[in-house]
Amino acid sequence: MNWTRISSIIIVGFTAIGAIYGGLSMVFTPSGSLLSLSTGLLDGSPFVDYLIPGIFLFVFVGLFHLATLVYLLKKLPRTKEVMFAAAAVLGVWMVVQLLIIGYVFILQIIFLVVAVFEMFLALQLKKQQQ
Repeated sequence: MNWTRISSIIIVGFTAIGAIYGGLSMVFTPSGSLLSLSTGLLDGSPFVDYLIPGIFLFVFVGLFHLATLVYLLKKLPRTKEVMFAAAAVLGVWMVVQLLIIGYVFILQIIFLVVAVFEMFLALQLKKQQQ
């Protein structure tokens, strides 16, 4: 097992866990209080609470990254493409979040960097395959 694959498994796994936890926290507590979020952050957005963003975070980022982790662990065909797509979804999620609520937490920048790093790792895995 090489460093690229190990790094991919670790970063995709942690992203999956974080997005699943964050998404479910928002779904079960739409006020955001479980994550110490204020609904005031959503002023000017199309959302009155965190329910819809939580569903999106859970499904499109969390479950997509969990599926990507399964692809990585089982070395399934198209793993690199799935990983790149999951990273792109994370990147879009973060950019949209920054556009809607602005910069609020350092985690926004960290996860934007994580998305770019996941894309880089996916491309490295693709190169190693050739």
